[in-house]
Amino acid sequence: MIMLTIERQEQIKNILLEQKSVSVADLTARFDVSFETIRRDLKVLEKEGFVEKSYGGAILKQRVNNTADFQMLSNIMVEAKQRMAAMALNFISPGDCIYIGFATTCVQIAELLDNIPITVLTSSLEVMNKLSGKKNITLFSTGGAWDARNCAFTGRTAVDNLAQFHLDKAFISCRALSMENGISDKTEAESDMRRRIVESSNEVYLLADNSKFGKMTFVKTCGFERITAVITDKTLSKPWASFLDDLKIAHYDCEHPLESAEDPEK
Repeated sequence: MIMLTIERQEQIKNILLEQKSVSVADLTARFDVSFETIRRDLKVLEKEGFVEKSYGGAILKQRVNNTADFQMLSNIMVEAKQRMAAMALNFISPGDCIYIGFATTCVQIAELLDNIPITVLTSSLEVMNKLSGKKNITLFSTGGAWDARNCAFTGRTAVDNLAQFHLDKAFISCRALSMENGISDKTEAESDMRRRIVESSNEVYLLADNSKFGKMTFVKTCGFERITAVITDKTLSKPWASFLDDLKIAHYDCEHPLESAEDPEK
């Protein structure tokens, strides 16, 4: 399938936010396009003020790196996030008590969620705004300190408040995941919140796009022991599929119908 120019450029932005720099050669191989195509993409991103050209590639502008917040991430890989969120809806049933995370992918779940009788706990202001008008949904906030970059409430108060809740299901994301080092996040605040949620939930659904696999960021959040299923946008590589199969973790991707995926029950 041929990738649209705008989708490719969004993925390049996502890679830059994670890696801080890219090379033309690596991007050419990753997207199977010509050097000239990648150079045009980088020129567009340079005009947008997203990158600075470097020898053989580009680097993320420091201003962007320091303010790579919720609003910016919301505009990256939007279609992939919507498709993962739509797949996640299949695991939400009337009567469930669930947590919806503050990642931009998880916010898409709230956007698509029907007005069904469930209880939702969240730390995300965006999730609260999207669900507040759905009268059949009972909505709880974790409280805590306002984190403008994540558009969410985090910190010690939020983590302590989570101890009073027991959840049927949690829908979370992460900054990176690797077979060797597990699931990791960029800050302690992000990691602490997600770690406590994982401990408080019967089932944990991890939504992560393909760019996050095989990487590690600053703070380790947890291993894979309590993950019920992984939902991603692209077909997993054979090593990753085998790794999750061995751990009896279901995995779903947006390129295959849900009915062909593994059963999520462990």
